[in-house]
Amino acid sequence: MSKKGENIYKRNDGRWEGRYKCGFDKNGRTKYKSVYSKSYKDCKEKLSYAKYKQTKEKADIKISLTVKELLIIWLNSIIINIKKSTSDTYSAIIDNHIIPIMGSMSVNMITTEFLNNFTAEKISSGRLDGTGGLSAKTVQSIVGVIKSAFKYAEKIYGINNPTNFITVPKTEQKEMEVLTDKEIIAIRKYCSDNPDYFSLVYELCLSTGIRIGELCALKCEDIDFENGILIIRKTVQRVKNKNASVNNKTEVIITSPKTKNSVRKIPLPEGLRQRLKEFTVSKNDNDYIFSADGKKPFDVRTIQKRFTVILKKCGIRNVKFHIIRHTFSTKWVNLGFDIKSLSEILGHSSVNITLSLYVHSSVETKRKQINELFAA
Repeated sequence: MSKKGENIYKRNDGRWEGRYKCGFDKNGRTKYKSVYSKSYKDCKEKLSYAKYKQTKEKADIKISLTVKELLIIWLNSIIINIKKSTSDTYSAIIDNHIIPIMGSMSVNMITTEFLNNFTAEKISSGRLDGTGGLSAKTVQSIVGVIKSAFKYAEKIYGINNPTNFITVPKTEQKEMEVLTDKEIIAIRKYCSDNPDYFSLVYELCLSTGIRIGELCALKCEDIDFENGILIIRKTVQRVKNKNASVNNKTEVIITSPKTKNSVRKIPLPEGLRQRLKEFTVSKNDNDYIFSADGKKPFDVRTIQKRFTVILKKCGIRNVKFHIIRHTFSTKWVNLGFDIKSLSEILGHSSVNITLSLYVHSSVETKRKQINELFAA
């Protein structure tokens, strides 16, 4: 008779079935295998042997599996659940920073001490061009890949995880760069004096805070002109081209936005709605708004290059286009508007991200509050 916890059961067809865990599927759910026999005793023996064989196989894997093999197995296990750009980032980290140092080593040779030394070396002299160390943020990304791979090995193969106590460098949050009121006026004047598509690009991003990739992916059908709503559904990204038969090292793809929260609806100011309507009047619903022919969207590099040219002509410091998103967000906060609404407009996955990035009291605000407290 089967005992509790044995996972041996009598089937309706009269046979005995013994079940045992054999790993996890792509969603992390436990997978099982079964053995069968006409008698309970024989089924129990078969089950014990199957478990022993599995344990031995895992022990053999511990001895023979290299870090490179583990990284390939891990990346293949998650690749269907991540975006191509993320996969490319992980592949670059693996190929450039991890495999050259420890790729040929057996996973059971990797210790916490080894990984801490590896991390320290990356901080002091990890740049590929040999000119110094990597940033704390880059090293965090490298360590994140190693941790995820070894966590997978721990779960699937029962390998001891050396990353549990690895020391990760802390990053210092940089002061948020925004356009000054003077710079905004200068750019607007230039756009007014030299009207082209960028004038609308600039006002659209300054009024909605959308990302440059989301801007490039906008189609006419993404504007609900009747209700004055902008709908973000896609984003344009430039990723590594793995097709060896072409000369271009990168390619432009249109994919889903950064996170599920990035698919969103944003109200449009009336004046901007009208400008968009006039700009798209001759286009079809399926045409890209910012495009030479409506069929192929502008690349993010095209927008950035145009922005760089305008900054130079206006005598403004050279900054990334993303500063417009920061400027929109900071203005929203300074005007005392609702943070939850801002978080949803920006497409952040949580309000905490918005709070950590944009909600910082200025020196003048602190001064005013301290003076009011002193006078009370």
